[in-house]
Amino acid sequence: MAVWVPIAWVIGMGALASGRGRWPLVAAAGTALAAALDVSRALAHPAWTAEYGALVLVLATFALIMSPAYFLGAAVHHPWPAARERWYYAWLGVFAAALLALAAPWPLVDLWVAVEATTLSSVLLVALPPGAGPFEASWKYVTLAMLGGLLALGGILLMQSGAAADVAVGALLMLVGFGIKAGLVPFHTWLPDAHAEAPAPVSGLLSGAELGGILIVAWRGLTLAQGLLHQHWPLLALLALGLLSLLVGVALISRQHNLKRLLAYSSVEHMGVIAVGLAFGGPALLGAFLHVFTHGLAKSQAFYLSGSVQAHYGTVDTRHIHGLGRRLPWTAGGLMVAIGALAGLPPLGPFWSEWLVIQGGLADKGMAVWAALTALLLAGGFVALMYRLPRLWQGSRPPVPPEGAGPPESKFLSLPVLLMSSLTMSAGVVVPWVFLGLGRGV
Repeated sequence: MAVWVPIAWVIGMGALASGRGRWPLVAAAGTALAAALDVSRALAHPAWTAEYGALVLVLATFALIMSPAYFLGAAVHHPWPAARERWYYAWLGVFAAALLALAAPWPLVDLWVAVEATTLSSVLLVALPPGAGPFEASWKYVTLAMLGGLLALGGILLMQSGAAADVAVGALLMLVGFGIKAGLVPFHTWLPDAHAEAPAPVSGLLSGAELGGILIVAWRGLTLAQGLLHQHWPLLALLALGLLSLLVGVALISRQHNLKRLLAYSSVEHMGVIAVGLAFGGPALLGAFLHVFTHGLAKSQAFYLSGSVQAHYGTVDTRHIHGLGRRLPWTAGGLMVAIGALAGLPPLGPFWSEWLVIQGGLADKGMAVWAALTALLLAGGFVALMYRLPRLWQGSRPPVPPEGAGPPESKFLSLPVLLMSSLTMSAGVVVPWVFLGLGRGV
């Protein structure tokens, strides 16, 4: 399964692109990827976690479905060179396959390789759009991400010695290294720029799947360090970064006019929620894993649809997006569902996972104060995002067609929007049932 799913992905993207001469490039990338995964399987005998793998496949499928619409709009406002569009489909397949590897129960060194694969492929995707902005964003991303990768690798190698001092230093290096890659504050500075400049389908995968997957890898390493040291401070340090991420993310959401940057700071907030839940442990640990899925569905939907908004208006500046509900009804409806979920509106999925994180913290007397603070910060995030909903839908000016407006909303787009919205809404019932009703532990 670990090999055949990525191969099927590459073949599917090759079939999509074959009519425009992209098959040789995609096939070459697929061959190299399959060979690398075969070697990994022979060395590590991985078995990837079904739930996270399913999330990646769902989000990657929708990213592929939404990509042609993204390029249709880009052709009106910011046309891509043909060669870059070819590379986009190839690297999207590699990125999706690398994300699948994050779920495998491999040793930490092998997981570090998977994290680096996601970083390198996503950096290239961020850099692909024409213009200086994407190149600058990708340069900042790769500089900080490579630094984080080196720190995380150093931490993993130090932990292997088993000496208490080495394990303690290694835990700190892992926390900083993986914290950079997951966008935790104060290491988050690359994330808003990368999200703002990346193609919308890439932003959806980056925020909806990669960030949460890397946090889970960090938690595995810190839990191991905590067991070796017989001390609680590694996860307490993760708790501190989680609370700081919540505070900064919520504070900056309300100041954003760029829709994609707003969603990026929302990702900072939600990575804080996941980090806090992982640090609390107990029922909150289950809530953190649940939040990886509920947030992933809602955030990827919001980013995918931001691409439709950009295709029509030529901008994601909310001050120039007026009458969205009248001009793009399917896109507007799906975006409202996604933003409502990200705000924690009950009974949508993120509400339940956040509730479980808070309840798990309150159940531990030593964490009750921090759980109450988490609830207060999430309430602030709810207000900040819900304040945006009616203004984004209706707008403060008459719906005058923008200059150079993109194509009208296609009927084909209504089906994926409906499917994504159904998944986001049903996550409030289905995902908790999968984790709780079936008794799946973490």
